[in-house]
Amino acid sequence: MSIVPAESSYVLFFQVLFPFAVAGLGMVFAGLVLSIVVTWPLFEEIPEILILVPALLGLKGNLEMTLASRLSTLANLGHMDSAKQRKDVVIANLALVQVQATVVAFLASAFAAALAFIPSGEIDWAHGALMCASSLATACSASLVLSVLMVVVIVTSRKYNINPDNVATPIAASLGDLTTLSVLAFFGSVFLKAHNTESWLNAVVIVIFFYYSRFG
Repeated sequence: MSIVPAESSYVLFFQVLFPFAVAGLGMVFAGLVLSIVVTWPLFEEIPEILILVPALLGLKGNLEMTLASRLSTLANLGHMDSAKQRKDVVIANLALVQVQATVVAFLASAFAAALAFIPSGEIDWAHGALMCASSLATACSASLVLSVLMVVVIVTSRKYNINPDNVATPIAASLGDLTTLSVLAFFGSVFLKAHNTESWLNAVVIVIFFYYSRFG
């Protein structure tokens, strides 16, 4: 078992200074991206997407944060020091995060659809399918990219004797909202075209993601 040496306040300060600065900038840029994408046809034609944003970002952000904490703990315990250990840990955690992302994305889109139902008293199933497809595609793809990034950060931190707990979690927080929001705007715009032409394609996307999550 690896023993993590005690950190002085000086070392701790300089290890967390840069990641926390990046985390703050990430939140600012996420707000800037949101101010831009709300003018896109996606948010104008499907206003329910705006309800989806905080639910999806909040729920999915927890995945990266818990993944970063879990991998950091395993790294500090010495369970990622050998190549075989890293392979086993990474594959298992990436698979777990993909399943979690699928569930979180579905719950977020269902929550957004339920809130949209309250004022109108009607459910637009086409809009709901678009939101669900966009949410699933966003959560799974963004989670994959961010999870791989977390692995790289943690392994690199371990290599250079930096406590990954001080680095990985702030970076996950900084990039999670920005990446997820950008990917959601992209996939939502793509699926909007399917919504306007072949609305059944969104339902096919949903089935594929759930099949992948269950049997992939």
